[in-house]
Amino acid sequence: MSKNTASAAKVQKMMQEMHIDDKASTSSQFILPMVFENQSFNHSPHHQQQLQKQHCDRARFFYRLRQKKKERRLQHGPLSVRHHQQHVKEIKRHNQEQKRENKLITAIVGSSIARNISVKNIENETNEVRLRFKSGSDCADALSWLESTDGQFFMRGVNQLIFILGTNDIHRVGAFQTVQRIDYTIEKIRHLYPDVNIVWQLLQQRTRKTWLLPEGQAVLNEIEKCNRLLLELAAKKKFDTIQPAIPIQCMYDGLHPSRYGVEMMETTIRNYLQQNRMVHCSSFSNVPHHFQNDAFPAPLMSINF
Repeated sequence: MSKNTASAAKVQKMMQEMHIDDKASTSSQFILPMVFENQSFNHSPHHQQQLQKQHCDRARFFYRLRQKKKERRLQHGPLSVRHHQQHVKEIKRHNQEQKRENKLITAIVGSSIARNISVKNIENETNEVRLRFKSGSDCADALSWLESTDGQFFMRGVNQLIFILGTNDIHRVGAFQTVQRIDYTIEKIRHLYPDVNIVWQLLQQRTRKTWLLPEGQAVLNEIEKCNRLLLELAAKKKFDTIQPAIPIQCMYDGLHPSRYGVEMMETTIRNYLQQNRMVHCSSFSNVPHHFQNDAFPAPLMSINF
């Protein structure tokens, strides 16, 4: 009994040092043996199998949870910023390609007469317009550029080509030779771009002198003669012509159209595109065709450029 009393006193002293009161001593007598018992139980094979099974079940549960969250995010949740931007770009690219397939592309090639034309005032949902002008350009210069790599890239996908040329030709030669140049240019373009519809704008009134004629009425008469020959050529070669008929008062320097004159040209082109909208054919070729230099006789150009 003395040994039991001494050991009990020793345990009570240890509990006091660990700040365990007497009320908790009763429960501690049961807890401590259970802890040691569980420690010995953890080493049993049966317990290890249970822990492994619980771990597998837990991993399987969280895997399924992640998969469900992923499915909900893909179906309903917002995309990340990077994926959203990529998604928007793909949609825009698809819409642009679809619109381009449904649009007719019109190219305008001209001299300084066309320099103030705004394609935005001509384009609409069904027509795309491209513009290329060069001051001093005549038929020979425009044809040379359209044969170049830059010109072929400009003409890619084009359905019809509008020329605003001739005023610089008539400045250097007469009406007859100007129409001959136009004829040669059209034949070359038809061979180079066989699927492109050609439209030629008639020459506008000008009073500025030419190399051959003095300023005033003589120039106006030559332009009238040139337009008459050009209309005959159009009927023979089957190409369209347009005529904005800009009044001479709207040619601010006797040669170039004023803002009102430019608006008349834009309106004329826009009306032509609306009234003569071609049926888009999938057989239209987007790749320009090359031709041999001897396909046609030499151009009737008496002046070297």
